[in-house]
Amino acid sequence: MLRISGSVAALCAAFLAASPAIAAGVACDAFKASVTRDSGDLNAEFIRPLVVSRGGTSELETYDLVSRARVDGALKCKGDVFISFEARIAMPADGELIGRFARVQQAAAMAAFGWSSARAEREVRDIANEAADYLRASQERGDVSIAGKVEQHHPGAMDLGLIWTPSDRTFIALHNP
Repeated sequence: MLRISGSVAALCAAFLAASPAIAAGVACDAFKASVTRDSGDLNAEFIRPLVVSRGGTSELETYDLVSRARVDGALKCKGDVFISFEARIAMPADGELIGRFARVQQAAAMAAFGWSSARAEREVRDIANEAADYLRASQERGDVSIAGKVEQHHPGAMDLGLIWTPSDRTFIALHNP
């Protein structure tokens, strides 16, 4: 017969009680409000773009990130559930634009993962360093497709990715329910 100590049982019960909240994901409105607030003087906001299409409709709602940062961004939600956020800059870029891109990434990581600003800053810096190393190695090898790609998988079906190429840098936060 398997016996579980009281502390382990309590920990398991707490995890199982939290699981539905984790699986439910981040609220889209909360994500937008958090990124807007935490991106500071970049004056970021999300707007609904005009979408013209033929045929069927998508279940996803798309919002464009607009700001003073010159960072392109797109948020996708299903109802009020966060699905993905993607931010991109063109390369080459000056230090100021790269810094603003990092701030948008940090604000998005805080919103999507619930991280503190210190953790978001550390994670964004660490994956950027890793992507730079992979890009440099890809260039040195002479790969057909030159890129530095990094992905992380976090609890709650949340993924984080960064793709660097000679022509752009892309940050992706994704909820995989």
